[in-house]
Amino acid sequence: MNFFFNPDGVAVVGATPNPLKGGYSIFKNLVIGYKGNIYPVNPSYKEIEGIPCYPSVSAIPGHVDLAIVFVPAKLVPATIEDCAAKGVPGVMIESGGFAETGHDGGFLQQSLKDICKRTGIRLWGPNCMGLVDAVGGYVFSFMDPRSLQQELLIPGNVSLVVQSGLLSAGFLVDIMSHRVMGISKVCSIGNKIDVNECDLLSYLIQDTNTEVIGHYLESFSDGRRFTELCRKSTKPIVVLHGGKSRKGAEAAMSHTASLAGNHKIISGALAQAGVTEAGDFHQMMDLCRSLSARPRPAGRHGRIAVLTFSGGSGIVASDFIEEHGLTVAKLSRETKDALGRLFPDWMPVGNPVDLWPAIEKHGGTNVDVYSTALAAVLNDSCVDAVFLHAFAGNFQIGINVTDIADQTRTAGKPVFVWLLGRHEEAFRFKAEALSCGIPVFHEISRAVECLAAVFHRQRYSEIFKRLPEKEEIIRLPHKLSDVLEKAVGPLDEYVSKSILRLHGIPAVEEEIISDEAECKKIAKRLGFPLVMKGLQKGKVHKTELGLVHLNITTPEAALNAFDSLKKKMDPSGQVLAYRQVKGKIEIIVGLVRDVHFGPCVMLGLGGIMAEILSDAVFAPAPLTVEDALALIGRLRGQKIFDGFRGEPPVNREELAGILVALGDIGLQYPRIHEIDVNPLIVGEKGAMVAVDATIVLR
Repeated sequence: MNFFFNPDGVAVVGATPNPLKGGYSIFKNLVIGYKGNIYPVNPSYKEIEGIPCYPSVSAIPGHVDLAIVFVPAKLVPATIEDCAAKGVPGVMIESGGFAETGHDGGFLQQSLKDICKRTGIRLWGPNCMGLVDAVGGYVFSFMDPRSLQQELLIPGNVSLVVQSGLLSAGFLVDIMSHRVMGISKVCSIGNKIDVNECDLLSYLIQDTNTEVIGHYLESFSDGRRFTELCRKSTKPIVVLHGGKSRKGAEAAMSHTASLAGNHKIISGALAQAGVTEAGDFHQMMDLCRSLSARPRPAGRHGRIAVLTFSGGSGIVASDFIEEHGLTVAKLSRETKDALGRLFPDWMPVGNPVDLWPAIEKHGGTNVDVYSTALAAVLNDSCVDAVFLHAFAGNFQIGINVTDIADQTRTAGKPVFVWLLGRHEEAFRFKAEALSCGIPVFHEISRAVECLAAVFHRQRYSEIFKRLPEKEEIIRLPHKLSDVLEKAVGPLDEYVSKSILRLHGIPAVEEEIISDEAECKKIAKRLGFPLVMKGLQKGKVHKTELGLVHLNITTPEAALNAFDSLKKKMDPSGQVLAYRQVKGKIEIIVGLVRDVHFGPCVMLGLGGIMAEILSDAVFAPAPLTVEDALALIGRLRGQKIFDGFRGEPPVNREELAGILVALGDIGLQYPRIHEIDVNPLIVGEKGAMVAVDATIVLR
């Protein structure tokens, strides 16, 4: 991949002297920033701005590592063949008109894939904006050169991988003009015909100029590889996934001919891999720059000191701090004493620290209230980070940026700033803060949200270092093994639970009733009340078919239920019986095999809660116990699990073991497409047991 980022010789196919054309912009950007040999390619010209122009890539006398192609789509296949013949290792196809346009474009895109497979040439794009490297100072894109001259690139440590071409350019212009953050690289990958997000992520993880990697993706080329790379990465990774809704997914199809996938599965996979997920574009930027800020917190507790000029903003900040799982720090006695010396006698010291009375007290003196207060809270061992509120205007409330940076480095704790004020003064403050690596925000909620992301990443790094071990192989009896090898479609409940039980998933004790003679004996042996079900091949939804009888309390009632069930089924149907389980907490667990991420474990609330809340979370297998506990923690209905209104709490460790086992089953048996355990009931003493289950084979 290095020939894309550090090429020795670049050809521009479609270069032109016409400043209104994209081919000119690509050529001009290279002239401005790239230090190597540039070879414009266009049979209509002998030279462009004094540089020799060639009729084809194969006619270039020198070495070419990279060709940037910007010609009509129908000419691209022949151009790629020419590049392959020349021995060019990589091509950026910035032309549009491929699979995103429909059938004919899809045919052209397939021809490029065929060339790639046959020749081994690497293809980046098509339908993309290429690459911008702010650290290296070069632009391999048709972005307008005038915008780059007017607004200089700001080198930084954040790299972006963006599936939208114009959006990546929009990101860059917005970042430059508003001085939001510095950039290492912006990679626009378009239709991902060959080079995809996994290739770029692998490269950027090793890139010494990149410390945080942000993605806007509408699809995942290889979900499992992507999340495995994320999980192993020591660098924070942020993802904004487009196409979550049905309409959004349709837009993704028309935009880059990609499948958006099931977002709940994607979101679960990203969370398991330690990825910070963004909900919109500016949030993605804010998360990236926050995770790139220095210093990073040494601890993971998230105890925040708030320094403010307004009691109201301090209260609002406290609300958001609690909402995002952080805590308002309890200041030490030494810190309170130091702050107390700044305040008038009538003002008590607390956190948030409302500095306005101290500012009024020391007005006209040489006492720097903000600097003194910041030093006091940063030196407090009970404080992990500081949220500072400042105002820039005709008079400045706050502290100069250099002082914040110096104190932050000395204490080794992050300081985030919420800034209000006049546009010109605030812009200068932000620009200076950017050069010092201090995150500045216009909204309290976004500042706290990003601060929380920093601490959540820290916690993930400490807890989830261990990767899942290889699952233990369970040997099934020949009869069940034969079923898993040969059957197709849904297995009946009895067989499904037998397989799950052998893999350590608790299920009710049950028996198949063959005839009326056995019915009363088995009913007495199992005990009352009983549940009796009819098992009919291929029929999963038994309740709707009248094949479930509950609250059977006598042998006679059991016999009546047996006769009723047999009449509703064909001769192959069987009757299953087990003792009815008491419990008020119902959980759904299961497994689905996703096209992008493979076998994924599912957890949700059961019973009526399943329909009311639609509360379900996913994680790709295999799972560690820590993964499973984190998955449980992502459910919204946490109070129910903790023993709501006198009910027994859910044993999270036991449930985690069940989830780990489900993932191992999915990995061990590739023909299992789905597993549905619904419900898994939490009994009166807290024990869990599966009372219904279905395994679906493909």
